[in-house]
Amino acid sequence: MVTKNTLTLGRKGGQATALGIASGLLFHSAAAVLGLSVIIAKSAFLFGLVKYAGAAYLFYIGMSTLLSRVQGDISPATSDKPAKVPAGEDSFKTCFAQGTLTNILNPKAAIFYMTLLPQFVDPAKDSYLQLTILGLTSVIIVLIWFLFLAGALDYIRVWFGKPMFRSVFQRLTGLLLISFGVKLALEKQ
Repeated sequence: MVTKNTLTLGRKGGQATALGIASGLLFHSAAAVLGLSVIIAKSAFLFGLVKYAGAAYLFYIGMSTLLSRVQGDISPATSDKPAKVPAGEDSFKTCFAQGTLTNILNPKAAIFYMTLLPQFVDPAKDSYLQLTILGLTSVIIVLIWFLFLAGALDYIRVWFGKPMFRSVFQRLTGLLLISFGVKLALEKQ
């Protein structure tokens, strides 16, 4: 998502997606601290609900990407420059929402937080505080990584700004997101 949105909308699109991903991870971290992740993981119905909602959302984004037209000025005079795509408030909100929803609707993230974080908790001390600190640490690390990735991709975006590459990249990204959605829907708990 960060790659797609950075190459399509620039650094601000990638940064918005990274912030959305971090907010989704904050949700899973809070769910793990409060014990909600265990309920989701133990309930076949809830796990399936989250899994299929996530798969449907990935499929939807993939189809939207696959069927959308390449945006921006693609006239021959500007084909060596990246297409200018507005990265306004609507784009920021859309990218943020994509990052947030793809993470919240990812049951693997819930299981990750539920299984990994408790391994580092000292039972003799306040477990809620420890889980909160561990969760926030992981969110900050992921956020820093994705902000770095958005900046790096924006820097090299000039090379990928040609209309032919953008069209092929958009189609491949759409197919990849659809395949992730199908794979998620077909996986067993």
